[in-house]
Amino acid sequence: MPVGQYAITSSGPLGVREVREIGDIDLVVDDDLWNELASAYPIIQEQGITKIRISPDIEILGEGSLFVSGETGQPSVAEQIAQADIIDGLPFSSLRHVLYFKRKMKRKKDEQDIAALERLLDL
Repeated sequence: MPVGQYAITSSGPLGVREVREIGDIDLVVDDDLWNELASAYPIIQEQGITKIRISPDIEILGEGSLFVSGETGQPSVAEQIAQADIIDGLPFSSLRHVLYFKRKMKRKKDEQDIAALERLLDL
């Protein structure tokens, strides 16, 4: 993936910090990379999320995937990429950004991640 055009998001930032094991990789990508990948892989809708599925274990999110334009406090894709934490040479979405989206989604499977993120961030 091109440097500066993506960040590993969702559970990836928790996995790299050994907070929990992960079974897949989700990436947030800029519009240029989204368009490039969308020409090679299918765009799907799943649980209200628009994404590109590269494989069963790799999914791509873009600006329009889950994000509501102009929502107060919502980090844009550009912000997530620019503010990513570089760990082992790879960009990972900040824990605050991950927490924002996990709270927004309010899925049952995210409850433990939200609690762990709140502890890590002293919230």
